[in-house]
Amino acid sequence: MKTKNPSKTIKSRFTRRDFISTIGASTAAVLAGPFVKADKTFANAIYSASDYAAQVAVTRGDNYERSFIKNRLQHLFESLGGIGDVIKTGDKVAIKINLTGGSGYDNHHRLNGVDLRDSTWTHPEVLRATAELIIDSGVKPEDLYFVEAIWDDNSYNNYGYKDVQDELGCKLVNLNKPDPYDDFMDKAVGENHFYYESFKLNRILDEVDVFVSIPKMKHHFNAAVTHSMKNLIGITPLQHYIKNGMGGYRSALHVDGGSINKHLPRSICDLNLARPVNLAVIDGIKNADDGEGPWINTFKPAEYHLLMAGKDPVATDSIASFQMGNDPEADVLITPENKTADNYLKMLAEIGMGTNILSEIELVGDGADAIKTSIPKQRIRRPEAVQVLRNYPNPFNPSTTFYFTIKESGNVTLTIYNTIGQVVETLVDGYVPAGEHFVPWTADNLPSGIYYYKMQTSEYALSRKLLLQK
Repeated sequence: MKTKNPSKTIKSRFTRRDFISTIGASTAAVLAGPFVKADKTFANAIYSASDYAAQVAVTRGDNYERSFIKNRLQHLFESLGGIGDVIKTGDKVAIKINLTGGSGYDNHHRLNGVDLRDSTWTHPEVLRATAELIIDSGVKPEDLYFVEAIWDDNSYNNYGYKDVQDELGCKLVNLNKPDPYDDFMDKAVGENHFYYESFKLNRILDEVDVFVSIPKMKHHFNAAVTHSMKNLIGITPLQHYIKNGMGGYRSALHVDGGSINKHLPRSICDLNLARPVNLAVIDGIKNADDGEGPWINTFKPAEYHLLMAGKDPVATDSIASFQMGNDPEADVLITPENKTADNYLKMLAEIGMGTNILSEIELVGDGADAIKTSIPKQRIRRPEAVQVLRNYPNPFNPSTTFYFTIKESGNVTLTIYNTIGQVVETLVDGYVPAGEHFVPWTADNLPSGIYYYKMQTSEYALSRKLLLQK
């Protein structure tokens, strides 16, 4: 299992990783001077709190011990100023978990022996801590509902979720069924809908005052990322959203209105318009890269050692997406297969559902420094280690800039390759002094497509993906 250290630079993903890491750099180019502070950063102490559009709280964690998780989640809520403005005494609250795929994948070879709760599903201790803190805020246990479209009873009953329900006195509503009501409702989406005018949903989603989404932090094979807002695909009853001959998943929500990279993001948007998320908690302590479950051939268990929370789900998902290597401000997101999907975070931001603009998001909590900025702030001249920040912007047209720091002076190469491993351009090849540097690049004469860059020193090598969109 690969371990992700959140103090390191964001990981980018591409399928030619092994090949690119073996090829060398050639020919010389020029190196730009030391980096000067840019004006596009994550929100921090530069502005007053009133200038921020949203806050996202971040903390570190490396285990699911019960008291530890509750302490960390309480810290997140306190860092957001409490949750009393969202959840009030006497409210009815639904918590949407994610048990995607069911228990049949428990021993799948792509898990590499890792528990589904440590890679694919919302961990039951994150559910427990969230529920306990909601009850502590004045919600009666009988007014707190755990909701999910349950694939199989075993996944809920025998992995700790039912234990949490029984011990706290909460209720389960299986969203694949109309119970405890006579039938499903047709929930209108509203005038800003993208494709669906209404959804067939369990009536509990309309009855509750507050809707909380607590997903696992993962990539998604078709939508690129799956956090609190993508989690809403699972509020629909499976049997009502299967196309003929395309069973086993909600195929209508994926492809009913066109290509999957365009239709699925709009389905996600419409579901969030129908049932907005009021509070997002993202479990990224132990999670997954390059897919939402082990049935995806690129799926790999990972550990990002992070918990996040926010009252703006667009902002919260944007920070999680950025930390996983995608640009939440771009028109498209990059999928595990290096394809593109329309960016539902940007689409929802444009209709007023929240912000995906990194400079408008204040990071709070004792793990805020684990999140890397897209344009780095001024730092010390003698960095503690080699660090390569992803280029900005990405996707780009036609110019982008690379940022890196080196601890000791020495030879550095920074080279651009195409998808078949041919050298496109060498930006750096020679002696570079210790410190922080930027290297601009303009691709005027290249066609749109995917490219890769590799930086190498005597002790360090790293390759990442670029997307040129003209």
